[in-house]
Amino acid sequence: MNKQELVENIYTCASCGYCRFGCPVFSEIGFERFTARGRMLIFKRILEGKFPYTEDVFRSIYMCSQCANCEEICPTGINFIEIIDALKIDLAREGKLPESQKAMREIVREKSNPFGEAREERGAWLPKDYQVKESEALYFVGCAASYSLNRTSRSVMKILEKVKFDFTTLGNLEYCCGEPLFRMGEIGLGNELVEKNSLEFERLGVKTIFASCPGCLKNLKHKYPPEFRVLHTVQLFSELIKEGRVEFGKELNQRVIYHDGCDIGRHVGIYEEPREILQSIPGVELLEFDYNREEAICCGGPLVSQDPGIAKKIASRRVEEAVEKGADVIVTTCPTCFVNFKDGAKLVEGKVDIQEISQLLLKLLKK
Repeated sequence: MNKQELVENIYTCASCGYCRFGCPVFSEIGFERFTARGRMLIFKRILEGKFPYTEDVFRSIYMCSQCANCEEICPTGINFIEIIDALKIDLAREGKLPESQKAMREIVREKSNPFGEAREERGAWLPKDYQVKESEALYFVGCAASYSLNRTSRSVMKILEKVKFDFTTLGNLEYCCGEPLFRMGEIGLGNELVEKNSLEFERLGVKTIFASCPGCLKNLKHKYPPEFRVLHTVQLFSELIKEGRVEFGKELNQRVIYHDGCDIGRHVGIYEEPREILQSIPGVELLEFDYNREEAICCGGPLVSQDPGIAKKIASRRVEEAVEKGADVIVTTCPTCFVNFKDGAKLVEGKVDIQEISQLLLKLLKK
């Protein structure tokens, strides 16, 4: 988005306030500057020279989860996420990142992951004798599933090995996809990671990349060279189920509700494959949140690095609804959603299990 398009989008805002509905941050904080409408008013005043960048403005910008619910609702069709991204790029160029973002930038720059883990430990979850090989299909594991949530990566590997699907993964050769850097406006550093990963993809002859992290998926689709076919693992699993290559050995016999994460949903448009997988599991009764698919409410996960307390409260609202609907299990395809739901569930009376879809699937496969 160039400067003229940015200004035109900002002044297109009709100040109708529809964006208040569905905004996860406004629902918890209640201040207008945390709505898209409030931010647009701030941006107008900044463009007119009537308002300086202050700590409150920075908090308003970086406390946006970029869930894109406001874009779905907006009657004037404003590209709000592009506006936020453009402003963050300008702020990053001027060195005006919040301290939390500066710290994360340096960690990713040094360690190639936002957790500060050792790069040589990235593939530690893999079998000791695992060898990276040439293949047309590559599992891009991502930072979360490489380090803190490698039950997901192990589940994906075991499922694909069970159905004899040929693929490779990069192990210690994999870099962060760059999503945390692009999200904070550090596009130069983000593109460096894109280039490093892309060189490895080309070296191995990769044509199809599949990811279990929707944030990685979004980045791989939008920031990487277009010659790669990019899928989420649920799309791959759904294809394998339809081909009859996946056999279930157990019934679940539970009421399951699926959460449409923002990155896999509104940002990429994957809605039906996760539901197809769940409906194929014997004994599952699939429930729906009142607002689902394009209208789904964000769990608040992207805000964990900014305000974990608010993120947890936002997640608890979603968990409360699942409990009220009688769900036994909330299923998600996103590691960030999974962790935030686990935390949010601690604030809720009533019990509901939280499951990441590949882990759930592995438990039910025929031995």
